[in-house]
This record gives sequence, C-alpha cells and structure tokens, in this order.
Amino acid sequence: MSRQGRSERAPTSPVRRAGRARGRAARARGRLRRPGAPAAALALLLILGAGVPAGAAELLRIRTWGGDEHFRVVLDLSEPAVHEDRVVGDPDRVAINLRDSRAGDLAIPETGDWMVQRIRINRLGMTVQVVLDLAGPARTKIFDLPPEGDRPARVVCDVFRPRARPKPERPPAFVVVLDPGHGGRDPGAVHRRLQEKEIVLDVARRAAARLGREPGVEVHLTRQRDTFVSLAGRARRAQQESADIFISIHVNGARSGAPRGAEVFFLSLAGASDVAARELAALENAAVTEEADPLLGEIAELPFAVDLLKTDTVRRSSLLAEAILDRLVESRLAASRGVKQANFVVLRSCRVPSALVELGFLSNPEDARQLASDGHREALAGAIAEGVLEFRDRFARRHGGAALPGGPAEAPDAGGPVSGRLNPPAPSR
Repeated sequence: MSRQGRSERAPTSPVRRAGRARGRAARARGRLRRPGAPAAALALLLILGAGVPAGAAELLRIRTWGGDEHFRVVLDLSEPAVHEDRVVGDPDRVAINLRDSRAGDLAIPETGDWMVQRIRINRLGMTVQVVLDLAGPARTKIFDLPPEGDRPARVVCDVFRPRARPKPERPPAFVVVLDPGHGGRDPGAVHRRLQEKEIVLDVARRAAARLGREPGVEVHLTRQRDTFVSLAGRARRAQQESADIFISIHVNGARSGAPRGAEVFFLSLAGASDVAARELAALENAAVTEEADPLLGEIAELPFAVDLLKTDTVRRSSLLAEAILDRLVESRLAASRGVKQANFVVLRSCRVPSALVELGFLSNPEDARQLASDGHREALAGAIAEGVLEFRDRFARRHGGAALPGGPAEAPDAGGPVSGRLNPPAPSR
C-alpha cells in the first residue's frame, strides 16, 4: 500500500520515546522481582475455594460444659448455618447435621461425662454431622445463637440429665456349682489312709477359692464339710442356684493297680462309652436313695418332649468336659483317659451343662502319691478353674459366648453416620 493510503501519524519526540523505554524497563524489573506472583495468587484462590460454595460455614471448634442438670455442647461456626437434628435410640444418640458446611482437622474434646459419653464427627459431602453418644434416653434442647461481639455463630445442644442417675446394669453372674463327691457315711474310693470324700472336698474348696477371685463368677458347693448328700439332692442344688454349669469332682479306683490318669464324663442315656464307664456309673449311682430321679422331674415340667441326646445342654456338657480335661492334660497333672459318656444320676439335668471329673486312681501308687500332695491338689483345682473360665468365655449362655461351634456370628455396630429422617431444618439467625 502506498504511503498515501495509510493514516498519517505525528512523529514521536525523542523525550517521549525515552519515557516509554524507561516504563518498559521498570515493568520488566518488577516481573523479575516477583516471579510467578500472579500464578501463585491464582493457585491459592483455587485451593481455598475448590469445592466450597460461597457462604459455606466452617465448624471452628467444639466446646463442652457439664452442669448438675444438663451437659452442654457448643459448636462454634465461622458464620450461621442451617442445621437439622435427630434423637435416636438403640443405641441412644443425638445427631446434628450442619448443611453446606465443612470441618477441618479440629480437636474433638473428651466429655468425661457419664451421660454424654462421646462426641464424633462424620463428614458427609457438604454436610458436617456431629453425633453425641448417650448413656441412655434423654431430653434435649438444640438452638442456635448469632454472632455477638467477638463470639462467633453457635449451635448449642443441651442434654438434660434424668433426676436419678441410673445404676449401671451388672451382667448376670456366671454361677458354678461344684459337687465334691460322696461324703459322710459314703467314703468313696479308699487307699490306706486316703479317702476319696476328703480329697475331692479339698480340691473343690480350692477350685471355689480360685473361681471366687474372678470378677462376675459365683460359686456354690453342694457340701461344705464331711456330710452325706443324696445324688438327687446334688443335682437339685444346681437347679436351685440357677447354675450355668455343674461339675461333680471324684477320684477313681480299680481292681488293678495299673489304670491311672484323668477322665471326664458327660451324660448319656443311650449307653456308656465303654464297659469301664458303665461299671463306674453303676458304682457311683449305687448311692442313690428312694428319692425321685431328677431327670424325670425336669421332663415332667417341660411343655414338650425332649430328646436329650440332641439337646443344647448335652452339647454344651461335652464342650465343658473337653475344656476341663484339656487343662488337666496340658498342665501335665494327669494322663488323659479321654472324654466319655455314661448314665450318671448326678449329671441328669435338662437345663444345666454338667460334667463329672475323675482326677486319678487311688488304686494306682503314683496317682495316689500325687493325690496326697497339697501342691498337686492346688494344681488340679487351678486346672479345673481354668477349664471353667474357658468354657464360660467361649460357650456359656448369657455371657457373650453363647454360639456353639458352627453358629452364626453377629457383626458389631460400627458407630457410623446416623441416617434416616431428621427433624425439620432450623433457620439460621
């Protein structure tokens, strides 16, 4: 294009050209002094604002205060927030949902209170849920307060205490009935000066003392001294005490001096495990009097027929017998003669898991020597107690171990977010 087609510009003076050059140099020096400043500022804004809508409240802190009539929880917020609340049971708790809110890594205070046991936070998207775990049902009052002076916006939850503090529920005691065999006019097995009735009473007393030191265990003996108690009376004592288990303690004897070791029996109505077990049951049952068989009395009280060979009680009795024999053998207190079944009158209970322990043979010289020792008797008592506690922890009814092998397990409560319909939202102020 010719010079005549272009717009004409006035020539720039040398002074103006010099000023422009100095301005460009100053701007260049500023960029050199603050490298990346605009980019850094932009990145900071993106970080602070990413995913957070304008006006989102932030949970700044949680404060607590305990009084005689109520326990207060205060939620400090950066600005007022719409909230909704819910009181639920089983377990008892209060949930406060703060809408369009966020919570950083803030400290959650320990309550140190018997009524409000714990405070938790669940982050549910753009909702912050504050949960108060309670010891029981309680009346609550939840309200919000606007900013005032140097105080921020607040949501306040008051949990009112019941007039009388509820007594903590004590779990039911684990009731053990120990039955020292024989007694009085019935000495049981005899070897020189050793008598079965004296040995088993000593071991039973020691086992009762050991179990009595265990929290939550209640122990009863069918006899405390050298007295005669009928077999039916022994079984009836277990029913009267609402026993969780019944253990009859004995010492064996044989025509030959060769047999030795420990064996544990549980009930069988179909027949004994072997000939020796059948003979032993017949010998022990010889002490039965004209009293009615306790088994027949129990069955008569039940509203339906019972196949005892398949009942829960017999299954638990076998597990009790195994637990006791395992402790005796693992402690190297006796050679194992196994867990066996026999029709002992004293074991005939539909309701109470029962076992009969034979601690050794007075007819065997080595067993007799050990059974005469105080130290050995103390060790036997300790092994019996350990077997009882293992059974309680694993298989006893009412004590958290009710599931038999192969039974389903219940998943524990995870203590997660409280879901469901909440109370209508409270307007922010």
